[in-house]
Amino acid sequence: MYKPNPDCYGAMFAIPASVADQVLADASGDDLKILLCIFRNPGSPISVDSLSAALGLSADKTLASLDFWVSRGVLLFTDEQGNTKFVPRAQRTVRSPAPTPAAKPAVQSLPTPEIPKPTMEQIAARLSEDETVKSLFNEAQRILGRTFGLDVQSTLLTLYDTYGLQKEVILTLLQHLTEKGRSSTANILKVGKSWAQHEIETLDDANEYIKNDAAATQLFHSLAAAVGIANPRPTPKQTDYLMSWMGMGFSADMVIKAYEEMADRTGKVSFSYMDKILKNWYANGLKTSEAVDESYKAAAAARRNAGDRGTSYDLEEALQKATFSAKKLAKNSKTEQ
Repeated sequence: MYKPNPDCYGAMFAIPASVADQVLADASGDDLKILLCIFRNPGSPISVDSLSAALGLSADKTLASLDFWVSRGVLLFTDEQGNTKFVPRAQRTVRSPAPTPAAKPAVQSLPTPEIPKPTMEQIAARLSEDETVKSLFNEAQRILGRTFGLDVQSTLLTLYDTYGLQKEVILTLLQHLTEKGRSSTANILKVGKSWAQHEIETLDDANEYIKNDAAATQLFHSLAAAVGIANPRPTPKQTDYLMSWMGMGFSADMVIKAYEEMADRTGKVSFSYMDKILKNWYANGLKTSEAVDESYKAAAAARRNAGDRGTSYDLEEALQKATFSAKKLAKNSKTEQ
């Protein structure tokens, strides 16, 4: 009789249940190696070269395995133009029965997998085998200024083991959130996941992010004061937008102008709509309010000119049709006579 060895329950990471339930029988050994590498390092970019080197596979075999997981809906592929290839659930090659006609249509987006938190036994095992984890917990407790239990311990271990954040980066994150008064367990996990997605791997990366975060907060305060937003600080998603706009070189005045245009068009606050406006301005090289205004004036003049030409053409065409109809009617009258 075989059973799992409890001594191996140290660091753990999540694999979608659909892989085991629906795809496992169709996957080759190479496919499974590729998948394990990807999900073991969820915050790292997926590189054909790095996967090939790590697993001793050729680039062709690695690409074939990546395409296999894309076809099963486990991975997404985005081309150079930003188009994302996604295989709808109903079209994936799986062993599960086909949906009946009465079934609901497949959802066209992948849900974010819920990563299970480490258990008390797993945490105890990691503390006994890894001095880094032990020192992480001790220093985190000092920074947070409180004794924490299983919930905080499992959150810290998730950031370290599952999301791959370094100990120094996690401690910097805790210090940053404590100074901002946002060091709740849920927020530690949320911001930690965001840092992993932004590939913050070193102290320099963390300090640069904190610097940009402070600038984004200042930009938000300028926007809030100008347009009357009541929120005391931006949400993490809004912070991402603000950092992106600063990265494109937009000043507070331009962000405020985008907000005003968004409000005129939609009548509600939508940072995603502001993002579209600012990206459009950036793509057209419009970096100042004056440049935007001149562009809009030129576009309005072009529309007026096009409208005038269209009216003249339509009128001329209508006159030609009327003349032709009159001649035809006269000719028919003569024939009848």
